[in-house]
Amino acid sequence: MGNSMAMAGKGRRVKGFTLIELMVTLIVASIVLTLGVPGLQGFFDSKRLIDATEQVASHLQQARMEAIARSAPVGITVNFSANGTTTWQYGVSHTAACDLTKTTSTDLNACVIVTDDGDGTVDPGDGSVDAGDLVLMRFTNAEFDGVTMNAPVIAGGGTDITFDPVRGTAQAGDIKLISDGGRQLTVRVGILGQIRICSNDGSVQRYSTAGCV
Repeated sequence: MGNSMAMAGKGRRVKGFTLIELMVTLIVASIVLTLGVPGLQGFFDSKRLIDATEQVASHLQQARMEAIARSAPVGITVNFSANGTTTWQYGVSHTAACDLTKTTSTDLNACVIVTDDGDGTVDPGDGSVDAGDLVLMRFTNAEFDGVTMNAPVIAGGGTDITFDPVRGTAQAGDIKLISDGGRQLTVRVGILGQIRICSNDGSVQRYSTAGCV
C-alpha cells in the first residue's frame, strides 16, 4: 500500500511556466499594448474635440433661447476670444460687450445672464438687478487640453454672435475647433439662428460633412 502511494506521488508533477513561455507571453502583451495605445489616444483626442464642440453649440443654443424668452433689449451675445490656439474663452451675456477677463458675476461688465433667484422678479439687465439674479457664463479651454478654437467667421464681420430678442435670428457664422490630432469640427450658426455641428473633413464620423465648407 505504501509503495503504491509513493509511486503515485512520483507520477504527479506540478506544472508551471517555463522561461520561454514567460518570454512569449511578455512579447505578445507588448505587441497588444503597442497596437492598442494609438487607438486609445485617438479615442480621447476625438472625445475632447466632441465635448468642446458640443459645449459651444449648447451655449449658443442657450443664448438663442434666452434671447427669445427674455426679450432682452439688446438680445443675447456670445463673445469669443479665440485666435487659433489652444488658449481660448467665450462668454454668454445680455450685454453686447462683456469682459471675458472678469471671473465673478458681480464684476462690472462680466459675462452674465439674468435669472430669477427665487424672489419672483427678473431684472431685464438694466444694471439694477441684485447679485442673486446674475449667473456667470464664462467658459475656457481648461477642460479640453489640445483643442484649438478659431475666431468665429461672421458674415458681415466681427467675432461675436448676437441673437435677436424677437425672432432669435443671428449673424451667420462658423466656429471651427481642431483637436491635437488634427480632427476638425465646426459649429455653424445660420441666419435664422439654427445651430448645427458638422465635420469639415470627415475626421469625426459622428457628424456629417454635408454643408460644412
